[in-house]
Amino acid sequence: MNSRVRPTLARWGAVAALLGVIATLPQQASGKSPHGHYTFILPDKYVGWIQVIFNDPTAAHLPWKNGGYVIEVPESGIPRTSDIRVEDNKAKDEFYYRLLLPNGTAGLRSVPAEYVMPGFSHGGFGMMDTDGKGPGYSWYIFIGPPELRSKVPLANWDKVVEDYQKTHGGKARIESSGPYPTPGRMQFAGAK
Repeated sequence: MNSRVRPTLARWGAVAALLGVIATLPQQASGKSPHGHYTFILPDKYVGWIQVIFNDPTAAHLPWKNGGYVIEVPESGIPRTSDIRVEDNKAKDEFYYRLLLPNGTAGLRSVPAEYVMPGFSHGGFGMMDTDGKGPGYSWYIFIGPPELRSKVPLANWDKVVEDYQKTHGGKARIESSGPYPTPGRMQFAGAK
């Protein structure tokens, strides 16, 4: 390689490294990690689909608390944010029910672990639109016990993909025009 080219490449490498450090400074100054998790706060005893709508310019940013983004899920099951979805398979998302305590204050209790599937998508799936609910794109997640999940179409997306691969030569990308899940609370007598 030409000896005049080597120093130029080294300078460009140094510039790129410096730009990478500068790009992370706002996150470090704000206390935000580029690998934050999501904390979902659902209505008490919520069982059903949630549809998180990301990249909606009319919605607020997600609040940042305790090293993660907080997603307050309304009774409709459709929280919205102007933020983009951060997919990090190292992040450990948290799921809580919001409840009213006897003294009139709000409290949180963990959603039963078996109500949420493991993995960074929690058995859910992404969609590049909102199913007619305005701008943005969606992340669907089913919250509920395994005995109900086994009866709800698409509630275990990982299994849907696994079955699809068996019948489509290993292909994992599924394109569908719907119907998509209906977000909101389902009536379920066994809700904890």
